[in-house]
Amino acid sequence: MDKLPFRQVHLDFHTGQYMPGVGSKFSEEDFEKALKEGHINSITLFSKCHHGWSYHPTKVNKMHPSLDTDLLGRQLQVCKKLGVRAQIYISAGLDERMANSHPQYLVNCVDWGNNMLGAYFHPICLNNDEYLNILKAETEEVMEKFEGLYDGLFYDICSPIPCICSYCIGDMLDKGMNPENPDDVNKHADMTYHKFTKAITETVRKHDKNMPIFFNCGNVPRNDRSVVETNSAHLELESLPTGGWGYDHFSMSASYARLLGKEYLGMTGKFHKTWGEFGGFKHPNALIYETSLSLAFGAKCSIGDQLHPLGFFDHATYKLIGKAYELVEKKEEYCRDVEAVSDIAVYSAYEKREDPSCPDIGASRMLLEGHYLFDIIDNLIPFEKYKLIIFPDRIKFDSALIERVNKYLENGGKILLSNLSGLNEQNKFFMDFGVKFIGENPHDNTYFVPNYELFPNGITDYLMYNRGQYISVDSSVEVLGNMQNSYFNRTLRRFCSHSTTPYNPEEKFPAVVINKNIGYIAWNVFTQYGDHGAFHLKQMTLDLIDKLLGESKTLNTNLPSNGVSTLMYQKDKNRYILHLLYAVTKLRGNTEVIEDAIEICDTEVSIRLDKKPESVVRVPENVPIDFTYENNTLFFKIDKFSLHSMAVINM
Repeated sequence: MDKLPFRQVHLDFHTGQYMPGVGSKFSEEDFEKALKEGHINSITLFSKCHHGWSYHPTKVNKMHPSLDTDLLGRQLQVCKKLGVRAQIYISAGLDERMANSHPQYLVNCVDWGNNMLGAYFHPICLNNDEYLNILKAETEEVMEKFEGLYDGLFYDICSPIPCICSYCIGDMLDKGMNPENPDDVNKHADMTYHKFTKAITETVRKHDKNMPIFFNCGNVPRNDRSVVETNSAHLELESLPTGGWGYDHFSMSASYARLLGKEYLGMTGKFHKTWGEFGGFKHPNALIYETSLSLAFGAKCSIGDQLHPLGFFDHATYKLIGKAYELVEKKEEYCRDVEAVSDIAVYSAYEKREDPSCPDIGASRMLLEGHYLFDIIDNLIPFEKYKLIIFPDRIKFDSALIERVNKYLENGGKILLSNLSGLNEQNKFFMDFGVKFIGENPHDNTYFVPNYELFPNGITDYLMYNRGQYISVDSSVEVLGNMQNSYFNRTLRRFCSHSTTPYNPEEKFPAVVINKNIGYIAWNVFTQYGDHGAFHLKQMTLDLIDKLLGESKTLNTNLPSNGVSTLMYQKDKNRYILHLLYAVTKLRGNTEVIEDAIEICDTEVSIRLDKKPESVVRVPENVPIDFTYENNTLFFKIDKFSLHSMAVINM
């Protein structure tokens, strides 16, 4: 399966019509130098950009008005000479030239328009047959013109956008759908996406039955395999930490994508902030960390750059990229064909066109910070391989899920429920485990009072930021903590102090409970942690997870919570690879950055293994690590590292 190169650059070239001398300073020697400086073995190059211009002679589109050379063809010849994989880029959902000359092609979507006010591109409706035929013709031309010179096709801006243009309204009415019903509009957007991808795929297959095709939706949506299945190529997980995604987004995305049976890469950028930022540079340590994070989650790497309109390469950029990719090149052999070791599955609560408070976010952050090994799964992933499954906050149980969960529990599995998760269609828990669901607590703010010494502050009243649920329990249930009400809800006339009403010590109800292999938390604790990040939210949850897992947790480490740890298995080499990462992120302005490479000392690691390993070696330095093995557990220590460390455990 492992065919995708590790070191890709996504070379943006969105060049407006008013730019003079486009491509006039491109030279093959300059391009070769950049590829070599950057240690690059894969690159995405432009046929057509968001502005709608082609960068090669064309009969079906318009070449950029100030371009007088076959820029794409010359770039592809350099790649062929150097043995660099080349992927051709075609902008699909944005084409400013067509938007200006054919306004009837535009998406009519209020939400998109509100987000894109000002000097920006205007989205095209991919349901429009005239425009779809243009894309098909552009595809055929590229495939015929550059046959044998490229290795894949990349179509951009392909996300299903709810559209109520006149074309879509007519199409919905013809299909018996209601264009004034948001559910029908969203459903039609999905139909448009699949109509577009089917048409393009059929066009490509007429010329090449095996050509890899990737349709970029910005990310891989969880709980919608149909989007994944449209891509015959690998998956590209667009996740620029400084561009709005944040530094914990990629980990969450990759924890799902790695289960889908396709190679995948993590796409970041060299920019200080986001795409199209000329003169913006990350600190080299940030790029080293981001590419290392991709490796740690089993992904290949992609770094975004934007070529200057004149066609020359900024060699400061490629020296920067080279600092990261030189290290990636040394680590590749330990990152090929790996499978993640995972104790826990988070059953994804993601819904299409989701709000930013999806409980998956909080769950992923908690587990990363607690150094648990986990996947994020959809309803097609088998349960059996996991020791614990978390159903975060709002997973209602239908009959099919109830049957699966009951079978999993019968075979020794364990589950963690929170808030409304685990309720059936009658708003009762899916099975009798000594806990009965009563209903929502009407208090806007409640408090958690543990029955044990919650680290680090002990037994006290901890504020919860959303309403919880009332439950009752029988004597078989262990209560780890209670819910305590506030005196009243805040109103304009009735309030106390600045923000929250104080707790009423006289009102307590069971709220965090466990009965054998089922744990329950009566708040939407994962959503709250994603929104607020309060330490007690995480600690109460991890304490319950530890109680459920018992001694079966595979990995333990004293790496601080800002660090990341993963454990991968290379079957063909019969070895495990431990990844440890650590970087301090700091908010500067409104941008989260990494600058300093802090040295982490004396990182202790224990890993449960069925047998004693032959050796433990720090790579790529190839330095043996002393270890002990007792009670089916491997113990060793990494004396010091900065940004990224890898230890190979040879079995």
